[in-house]
Amino acid sequence: MPIFKKSKVDQLAKAGDVAGLIGLITGPNPAPERADAIHALPMFTEEVEARHRDAVRAALANAAQDPDPEVRCSALFAVGEFGWTDSAERLIAGTDDSEWMVRVFAVAILGRFPGDLTVARLDAVLANDSEGMVREAAASSLGELRDPASLESLRRAAAEDADREVRKAAKQAVRRVEGGSA
Repeated sequence: MPIFKKSKVDQLAKAGDVAGLIGLITGPNPAPERADAIHALPMFTEEVEARHRDAVRAALANAAQDPDPEVRCSALFAVGEFGWTDSAERLIAGTDDSEWMVRVFAVAILGRFPGDLTVARLDAVLANDSEGMVREAAASSLGELRDPASLESLRRAAAEDADREVRKAAKQAVRRVEGGSA
């Protein structure tokens, strides 16, 4: 008998059972199990795109509204990994979450999705979010995007933000946007 019993998620992932993972996500399972199942989905991108795209998109949309913040973070992670045409919009919605950690995930992942809407939302988060770690992640994501439109907000944060780590991240982002080393 094995010392450690494999979880349902591990068993389904090993079997490549995407439908089973979707069932765990959408069923009445404990939040950590649902979050783990969501994290496993991007391993099966080809299978999802070929056979389960609509079901996965629906499951992730519901998970992004889940009462549990761990599940919401996992949903944002998966949305970012799949990189669908509306992923940036889904991540932007996550920047308004009531839990700061979910907002951190949303803004950190947004750094992979260039575009005017993304830059505008990250600028707003950098200027207005009440949590320093969220503002720090927004500054870092703006640095990853290297969009000159963000320079004004990054310079303001580098000079004026109350949080030292936010100022530091904003200074590094300014250097990246201007073409220097980060």
